[in-house]
Amino acid sequence: MDEYSDSDWNWDFYEELVDDVEDNKNIIQCISCGKCVGDCPAAKVSNFNIRKIIGKVLRGDKSVLKDSDIWFCYLCERCKRVCPKDNINIPLLIINLRNESFKKGFGPRYNDLRKYVEMSERFLTSGVVVEEPLGEPLLKERIEELNEICNFARIQYVFASSTNKTKKKKIKKT
Repeated sequence: MDEYSDSDWNWDFYEELVDDVEDNKNIIQCISCGKCVGDCPAAKVSNFNIRKIIGKVLRGDKSVLKDSDIWFCYLCERCKRVCPKDNINIPLLIINLRNESFKKGFGPRYNDLRKYVEMSERFLTSGVVVEEPLGEPLLKERIEELNEICNFARIQYVFASSTNKTKKKKIKKT
């Protein structure tokens, strides 16, 4: 675990996020145990590491808004379910960070978005991000819940856009 002195911590950014979304106040309870990262499908296929993101937020490091990592989360809530602390809503934090990123004029870079589209396509079509399934198949209720989350995050729009481009490419080849 990284060592930090008192001077490394700046609570302004954390307080801004809490003012915006009150539930973000609970991230201060994070004990950095790593269960969220160990169970995260995005972490298995990208550099996504929520522990590092939370650390940056708590240290007041706004460079997290420029990082590719915040765009690789699938909002699947696996992290939320395995977290030993109550009420740490990581997907909500990620959505808030993405919104802040857009407000500051950053957003995802093209290569990040392309990788995100590929991962989202696998997630939406098969329920998994990596080639091999992670655990048991998803329950129908969970799939419906994920579809709602994807609709909120506009993932299906990105997926539809990707599918249309693929169709256009196939049409041009013939």
